[in-house]
Amino acid sequence: MSSPIINLSALEPLYLPHEMPTHHRVRAEKEGDPAKKVKGRRTSDIIIAQNLRRYVTEWRETDYAGASDTTRELLHHWFGRDHAIKNNEGDVLPFKYYFCQREAIETFIYLKELRGLDTLSGIVSEFGGENSEIAALGIDPLEDQWSKYAFKVATGAGKTKIMSLAVVWSYFHSLRESYSPMTKHFVVIAPNITVFERLKEDF
Repeated sequence: MSSPIINLSALEPLYLPHEMPTHHRVRAEKEGDPAKKVKGRRTSDIIIAQNLRRYVTEWRETDYAGASDTTRELLHHWFGRDHAIKNNEGDVLPFKYYFCQREAIETFIYLKELRGLDTLSGIVSEFGGENSEIAALGIDPLEDQWSKYAFKVATGAGKTKIMSLAVVWSYFHSLRESYSPMTKHFVVIAPNITVFERLKEDF
């Protein structure tokens, strides 16, 4: 059986993991040709995500205007300072969060603190694009009673770490901001021992 042919140029990174995406690849027009490198970030098919990206990017570029002191301090600590971690061999290595982790926690905080949006209908109405208000009216009120958020990132890109950042933000926001609606108490549920051990390490 012949070995698969791998286009090594397709494996070359277009940007560093902690940087905002600046390019993406698209299929070549002719089969067998290498994929084309296109300037700019790949557009998301999820209209709410695509619209939120623009707002969160603008918020980041204004140094988190309107955010509480606690929020700005944590975001600066996580993403504006050098960090180091110790690996299994005891070596100390530089560490930076992935950009997808940064954008996820920024988006969560932007929705909760800056926009005060706690319902799916509210988020759809604000960021759902054309006919968003009509779409928001179609959401079952029973499904919208509790605030629910999800982090949609690639497998292995650190969803658990994003969850831990959300917990830390909520805890210190509740502790330090007198008006805070956030909590200092959390329940984390793991489906098995393996995931539980991994959660303990990440948290």
